Amino acid sequence: MNRKVITIAALAWLAALAIAAFASDALPLADPLDIDLAQALLPPAAGHWMGTDELGRDLLARTLAAAQSTLIVTAAATALNLLLGTLLGIASGFFGGWIDEMVLFIIDLFWSVPFIVFAVLIVSVTGASAASLIVTIGLINWVTAARVVRAETARLRDLEFVRTARAFGFSTSSVLIRDICPNLLPTVAALAAFTAIEVLTLETGLAFLGLSLPAPSPTWGGLLAEGLDYLTTAWWIVMFTALLITATLAALQVLSRGMQSARLLDRS
Repeated sequence: MNRKVITIAALAWLAALAIAAFASDALPLADPLDIDLAQALLPPAAGHWMGTDELGRDLLARTLAAAQSTLIVTAAATALNLLLGTLLGIASGFFGGWIDEMVLFIIDLFWSVPFIVFAVLIVSVTGASAASLIVTIGLINWVTAARVVRAETARLRDLEFVRTARAFGFSTSSVLIRDICPNLLPTVAALAAFTAIEVLTLETGLAFLGLSLPAPSPTWGGLLAEGLDYLTTAWWIVMFTALLITATLAALQVLSRGMQSARLLDRS
C-alpha cells in the first residue's frame, strides 16, 4: 500500500471521528452522563455497542463526547502553538542578532523542563477547564515549531530571490509577506499534524491525572483512569478507549509524515 493511500485513510479516520464526535448529540445514543446502576459494567452488546462503565453509562456515547472535547482542545492548542512558534521562529530566523539570541534562550529554558511539569503546575493553579488547557498547552509547547520555523526562515533568508528583493529596496514587511511567509506554509502544515500529536498526548496525560475537564465531563484520559480499576472485570472500558487514542495518534503520525514528504519533494 503506497503512502498516498495510507495518508488518505488517515484523513478519512480523522474526518469520521470529528463528524461522529460533533454529531453525537444527533445520533441515537444514550446520554453520556445518564447513570443507570442496573446497567453497570455490561459487556459490549446490542444497545451498548462498547459496553457500559461502573455507573451504567454508555461507553460509546462517553467516548464520542470525550472525543469532542479532546478535538476542540487539541485543535485550539495546536493553533496557538503554531501561531506563537511561527511568529517567534520567523523573528529569530529572519532578523538574527539579539532577537535570535533571546528567542534561543527562551527555547532552551522551556526545553530544559519537561512540558508535563509546566502543565501540571499551571493547571493546578488556574483550575481545570477547556480554556485553561488550551492556554496552558499553547503557551508551553511551542518550542518545536519555533525551532523548525527559525531554521527554515534562516534558509529562505539566504536564498537568491530574497536577497534580490532586499537589494532592490523592498521593505522588511513586504519581503516577509510576499517571499518568506508563503514559502513557510508547507513547513507549518507539516508541523500542524506533528504538534497535534504532542498536544493530544499531553491533554490525555493531564486528563489521566485528573487535570483536564472536571467531572462528570468525559475525557479519554479520564476514561482510561476510571477503567484501570475494572481492568480484569470490565476490560472494554480501557481497551476501546485505548484503541481510539492509538488510532487517532497513528492517523496524525501518518498525516505528519505525508506532509513532511510532500514538503521535501517541493524543496527538491
